[in-house]
Amino acid sequence: MPMPIPRHVICALGHWRDLDEVGAVLRQPTFSDFTVDREFSQLFPDDRMMAAFDASYDRVSPSMSDDDWDAVRTHGAVAYVLSPPIRKNHAGDISGRALLLTAALLSAGAVAVKGEGAGIAHGRARWLNLAEEFAQARQDGDTHSEGATLYWAWVRRPMIDDDEAVYYSCGMHLLGERDVEIEASLDLADAVEWIDLLGLYLVGDQPTRPLEDGEGFRLNAEGPRRVMHLRPCERYEKDGFMFNPYGYIRLETDPG
Repeated sequence: MPMPIPRHVICALGHWRDLDEVGAVLRQPTFSDFTVDREFSQLFPDDRMMAAFDASYDRVSPSMSDDDWDAVRTHGAVAYVLSPPIRKNHAGDISGRALLLTAALLSAGAVAVKGEGAGIAHGRARWLNLAEEFAQARQDGDTHSEGATLYWAWVRRPMIDDDEAVYYSCGMHLLGERDVEIEASLDLADAVEWIDLLGLYLVGDQPTRPLEDGEGFRLNAEGPRRVMHLRPCERYEKDGFMFNPYGYIRLETDPG
């Protein structure tokens, strides 16, 4: 059975009276291959949204203001927007346009947004700033900053798997890459540093050759070395938004 292809599912809250107001944004040429999921969108409030945003907001760089929480609490409609399927060689383009679309929705009546593919929410100002940074990096031809901005926008970390006792990232599948795991016994700030460095290396530096199981990885030239072990994604169901068909990289201590 072929592996499922990831896609963005953008949850936008607003006060629309007709989903065609959202559809009008998607008629812009940049977003013409995105679609409104009319089956699950609704023109009335969803009382689960406060809990959903509370579970999803970025805790490493929190950006949900009191005004953002009020917007979630008082929303009047929910629109779900789907990206086209994200094949690896188009991941940067589609995820970049998804970020620009998020900003366009916020400028066209959306009051709050979260990405279902990693379960991540930012405040309005943060989403708009990320979209601006991405657009500037693309204009400048700065591929490293493009990738880094998409990482900050779409990748949630650190999540924790109590059964396996690891911290891990979620959302790298939207960027065409493996997510990163590291033991949960590590200091939280150190764990995030390791996860971020490897994640940013993958989507910012964009190595031309694939990583191999058993390779070493360091925070810096003189720093401690860890060993990368490649693992399949068994944490999420294959038809789930957070399933990563590329798998994980487990960063383990160097036995040597």
